Amino acid sequence: MSELLPFEDQARRCLPLQAWPEPDHLAWQAALAPGDLLDGTVGRGHHWCPDTREKYRKGYGRWLTFVIGSGRFDPAEAPAERITSDAIADYLEELQAQVAPWTVWGRLAELLAVARAIAPERDWQWLRRIVGKLETRVVATKNKHVRLRPAAEILAWSIGYMDDLTADPPARHGPSRFRDALMVALLIACPTMRLRNLTRIEIGSNLVATSAGYELRFAAPEMKARKPVEVPVPDCLVPYLQNYLDVVRPQLLQGGDSDRLWITQYGEPMREKAVYTSIAGATRRAFSRPINPHLFRDCAVTSVAVEDPKHIGIAPPILGHTDPRTTEQHYIQAQQIDAGRKLQASLRALRRKHKPRQVRPTARKDRL
Repeated sequence: MSELLPFEDQARRCLPLQAWPEPDHLAWQAALAPGDLLDGTVGRGHHWCPDTREKYRKGYGRWLTFVIGSGRFDPAEAPAERITSDAIADYLEELQAQVAPWTVWGRLAELLAVARAIAPERDWQWLRRIVGKLETRVVATKNKHVRLRPAAEILAWSIGYMDDLTADPPARHGPSRFRDALMVALLIACPTMRLRNLTRIEIGSNLVATSAGYELRFAAPEMKARKPVEVPVPDCLVPYLQNYLDVVRPQLLQGGDSDRLWITQYGEPMREKAVYTSIAGATRRAFSRPINPHLFRDCAVTSVAVEDPKHIGIAPPILGHTDPRTTEQHYIQAQQIDAGRKLQASLRALRRKHKPRQVRPTARKDRL
């Protein structure tokens, strides 16, 4: 079955859908089938949005690469029967030797989702426990607290940096640096957006001019919570957004044409990876540590919880949370951060209070 892997680095690639073995292809199609909800024929994965389907397709494709490459493939075996504890143990070992812990957890979580969709009658609790343990480990190792910054500080840096770039444009990378700072500002001011929303903003469709300035509008299918969102661009950012639209963006386009808001230095619409890298790079230069796009949501809600805890109730609609427990986790995290700050302040005060007085040595007189 090695002919199914038309890649140079076969061991690390996700098998494309058209190269899947027939049983797996049929199982995938059945999982996505619209069917009939009343008679129970609707597929378990029919509700997945296009982005989720693509993510799970890649995850299962990576599993198939392992199955075929390790010689485990049996055309007479049902796809779900290949997912055994022994096979998962070997799959984990291979992944851990190739990718970061966060990616290892993601691949197993994707495989679990597909397994539950193609064989819902089977008991997948054992695999779910493995995925849960992996998630606990990677969350514990990714200390995001040290990378969180107050939302007001992030916004202030963005505005100040754009002012500096406008007053004294650098010889190189000026337009792209202005663009990156504006992306940071919009994301911290409108944290309802996720990376894909920010990346895919189109002028006139998602970014709409109003009598009061600009609004960001996203239809329900574009949002993770499947609810439409309309967010006004803060007044303080309107002049910078206008400058980007009138001056900076045309410089980046270099005579080209596109409806996308964010343009690369080569005149092409930015992709998610480029937006992610640009934001991480800008925040690393500003705060010595990168703040990835998803952490902006943590920064926003944690700032509310620390600075204005009485209004923590505004966090769910701002962030698009449908489960209040998600917001509660941020609130607990903010309390821990605030408690840590108070403890450190108390320790500093106690040290100052009980600092031993330095006694100056007196000159000893020589005895006569």
